[in-house]
Amino acid sequence: MSERFELSFKNKEVRISFYIAVPTFIISSLFLFIGGPTYNYVPLVLLVIAWVTSYIWRFLYRRKQKKEVKNSS
Repeated sequence: MSERFELSFKNKEVRISFYIAVPTFIISSLFLFIGGPTYNYVPLVLLVIAWVTSYIWRFLYRRKQKKEVKNSS
């Protein structure tokens, strides 16, 4: 809990999550409203893919940051 999280677009994690979440929401909404009952599972699949992609990127980004801090010491 020692690290503070800045919730602004200056923070790269916030930007990436926004870039992933907004298109996922739009595409999922289109499938939900236009697709009909045939494609009911698509919004859930897109949501899971976006969530997993976001957390994989975040894990790799934080690991890279830790290596940079470790190398600079």
